[in-house]
Amino acid sequence: MNITHLRHIALFAPQLQRSRDFFVNAWGLEIAEEGAAGTFLRTSRAEPFQLVLIPGRQRGVARVAFGVASRRELDTAADELVRAGVALVSEPSTLDTPGGGYGLRFRDPDDRCVELSSDVGDNGGSARHAAPRYLAHAVFNTPNIDRATAFYTEVLGFRLSDWSEHVMSFLRCDHEHHAVAFNAAPHASVNHTSWQMASIDELFRAQGRLRAAGVPLMWGTGRHAPGKQVFNYFVEPSGYVVEYIADGEAITDEASWQPQVYRREPAAMDLWNTSGPPSAEIRSAMLGEPDPGG
Repeated sequence: MNITHLRHIALFAPQLQRSRDFFVNAWGLEIAEEGAAGTFLRTSRAEPFQLVLIPGRQRGVARVAFGVASRRELDTAADELVRAGVALVSEPSTLDTPGGGYGLRFRDPDDRCVELSSDVGDNGGSARHAAPRYLAHAVFNTPNIDRATAFYTEVLGFRLSDWSEHVMSFLRCDHEHHAVAFNAAPHASVNHTSWQMASIDELFRAQGRLRAAGVPLMWGTGRHAPGKQVFNYFVEPSGYVVEYIADGEAITDEASWQPQVYRREPAAMDLWNTSGPPSAEIRSAMLGEPDPGG
């Protein structure tokens, strides 16, 4: 299955207006469209949107979307999913979200709604000062990390990049170290979303904007071992953890890449040993609430 990239994530936001204002005024996203279906927000990438905030009483994933190269490949993906015993929530059809396109939806083993889409229109892209270039990855908590990892690799065609012991698996669908990762937890939920900055300098400029807005840094600054990204973590008003990253690792030689198993120790969480271990507060935010499913 030729999945090309992480396209967007749609989240239920209990504090919709406050979350909207955070992502626009502090985080650096732009409004693409607003209406009854939610608030659609875009980055600098040539995608019509990369985040959707949907009214909801409880945090959870409405859907996570990935791109495929063409309508033909999407139809092939539909056949492959059915052969694998995956029931489609929606058959391949025209999408009614900004940018249109052609897509299908199904549920992964954690009952998370997944969308695959092709032929989606774009906004041309526009680099903006200290603004996220694109949605880099989404990390999900799962009660069965082996089942989730196997489904995304064996059914959807993701490749395993690395493990953090047997607690986190990092999976890629392009040259990014990971587009999605799974974290072993008591329940399925959102752990965090990560947003790529153009440089370390831009990461710190964006952090300055957050500080001016009164948003505290919750964990960082440091550099992860798996993926090698420089990181800073924050918590937005609805309670989701969000991360700025820069200067991470790209996997350009698929043939020679060998996944590593990193120990869960401070030196792997932060190669620089500048951030300290994550606090109980940020760990609790990352654990999130049991996901009701989209």
